[in-house]
Amino acid sequence: MNFQLVSFIARRYGQSYRRKRFLSFTRLVAFFSVMIGSMALIISLSVLDGFEASLRENSIKFTSHIHLIGFRNKPLPNYQSVIDKLTRQLPEITSIAPTIEREGLVRSHGEIEGVRLKGIDATIELALRPKKIVEGRFSFSASRASEVIIGKKLARKLNCSVGDTLIITTILTDEGGQPNPLVQQFTLAGIYETGMSQYDDIYVYMPRESARVFFQFPENAVSGFDIMLYSLDNVAPVARSIEDILGYPFFALTVTDLNSGMFAWIELQKKPIPIVLGLISIVAVLNVLTTLLISVVEKTHSIGILRALGMQQRDILWTFIVQGVTIGAAGTFIGCGIGYLLCGIQHWFGVIHLEGDVYFVDVLPVAFSVWHLIIVVAFSLIISLLATLIPAWIATKVSPVKALRFR
Repeated sequence: MNFQLVSFIARRYGQSYRRKRFLSFTRLVAFFSVMIGSMALIISLSVLDGFEASLRENSIKFTSHIHLIGFRNKPLPNYQSVIDKLTRQLPEITSIAPTIEREGLVRSHGEIEGVRLKGIDATIELALRPKKIVEGRFSFSASRASEVIIGKKLARKLNCSVGDTLIITTILTDEGGQPNPLVQQFTLAGIYETGMSQYDDIYVYMPRESARVFFQFPENAVSGFDIMLYSLDNVAPVARSIEDILGYPFFALTVTDLNSGMFAWIELQKKPIPIVLGLISIVAVLNVLTTLLISVVEKTHSIGILRALGMQQRDILWTFIVQGVTIGAAGTFIGCGIGYLLCGIQHWFGVIHLEGDVYFVDVLPVAFSVWHLIIVVAFSLIISLLATLIPAWIATKVSPVKALRFR
């Protein structure tokens, strides 16, 4: 192939389109179809990955990497021995925080809401999973203080503020299966916000020792452990190892298990991506194909002259391939650039806001990945190349004699 000759003729053909409005218009349509398709793919992939990363990050703020509980949520005695055994045998673990959790009701100013009561060590909790403090503090005055910390949305529902009294009720079941209601007053010490409605609306934190006394747990007993690892990649195997080490009645739940609904929703959103890719590819192929077919018809006389002057068929073939790939490459790179620009604006300025009740986050999250760029660029260029083959092949079959007669 004579590369200089092919590139020169392809460039001259491209310049000649500007003098013919219809050809120029079809060329622009092909360019914009590839550009918009590439831009849409970059944005959709970035948003979906951003959702997954944001949900995973925010869910860990509450559920940890692994949550270890007992069968039927029964109290687990001698929690310190469990911590010692796991930290000694599993170097992947960075920290283990014992917790006490129960469902309950909270009442304030005539409003009642169902909540998840969680007894914690505030210092450890805040160090592991930092939270934005809206009002008050994320700490307790004493280990047995009758104080609680709640989310901003729950505080709004209860019409309460720091210093107000909350009445918390929970029900324990005795050995005979009879319900035993427990009621206690707590003072609101702080209000936090995470941006995830499902957590801001349900969790009520209290000192672990206060929770143990309130729920009538034995001394040194807890309901579970929040376990953090060095890497999320090891969550599943470490969870299985924990169950093997401790045996019955311990049961380990990973962050994916605890938030299966959210991650299933993300996977559901990813399933239409192949269909979208297919539709975009069809549109791009048809537009590039149409543009080049019209170009072949318009340039039939010129092709005949070039063939008569001795230009080989493969050079004719590559001339039209270069035209099609040029359209595809220009549309692809400009589309990717615009897509990343829009994603960057959303990432830094948070222009698009969402309903936290529906989408789990308040601001549309985006994530940047070099693999997105590689996939979209490779896919678009391959599609553009395939779209040029038929018109380019037709151009090589033009008879010089008939082409010179063509007007």
